[in-house]
Amino acid sequence: MFSAKPITPRFGSEITSTFQLAHCSELEISDLLTLSASRGVLVFRDQTLSPLEHAALAHRLGEPLTFPLNPSDIPAELITIASGPKTREAAGEGWHSDVSSEPKPPGLSILKMVTVPESGGDTLFADMTQAFELLSDPLKAFLQGLTARHEPHGHYLYLSGAKAFDALPVSDHPVIRIHPVTGKKSLYINDGFVTKINGLTVRESQSLLKLLYDHIAYTVKIHCRVQWRPNTVVFWDNRSVQHHAAFDYHPERRLGYRATLRGEQPIPSDQNVKPSKSASLP
Repeated sequence: MFSAKPITPRFGSEITSTFQLAHCSELEISDLLTLSASRGVLVFRDQTLSPLEHAALAHRLGEPLTFPLNPSDIPAELITIASGPKTREAAGEGWHSDVSSEPKPPGLSILKMVTVPESGGDTLFADMTQAFELLSDPLKAFLQGLTARHEPHGHYLYLSGAKAFDALPVSDHPVIRIHPVTGKKSLYINDGFVTKINGLTVRESQSLLKLLYDHIAYTVKIHCRVQWRPNTVVFWDNRSVQHHAAFDYHPERRLGYRATLRGEQPIPSDQNVKPSKSASLP
């Protein structure tokens, strides 16, 4: 079994016990899924997880997306996160939720860092549940009747050249969604994929999105920050979490591998969802 300590009082937890993801039991898998839904971000240090074990873990936790252009030594379930002296723009800069343009956008992401810079290269996370809760009541009521258009500009299949932009789906998702495990409402728009809020004029949409993106970026009390060490693994729940990879370490190298699990079609905020009995784990 494992124990955890909070990164901030309401958001993020670091697993403190000697615990190896490669060897966890079915009960521990269930508890990790519940805890990641409740806390948003989980951090595991000193993990021996090999690429094959990483891929196997992804299948135990859910249905992983696949990456068809991987070299033969990297499982199709993993995407390589790499930067070095020639990198001008690193993957993951800017606040976003992974591939939200999918009809069933990702639930859990599982990233292991193998090589990290001597300093810098942290990942920042933002809690979209708290982001929603801190809005005024009139704005909450207005947003809950809206949907947003998510387009695949930052989709890994488009960026890698595996598919043309037009071959990838465009999706409309509720601006406020309900988490299927916790039953809580979260703000679900992000600058990486959302192009407009449906039903508004261009000026209205742009102004409202800027207000919400500024709210996410500058409300520091909804953030937590993870400092990477070699062989650290981080889980985050894209349904209620955005992340931002700080590219402040050039020209040093950074190398890791991420598995991304398919989620469900986002649940609009006007639907009733009862939280799971175990969704309140610390």
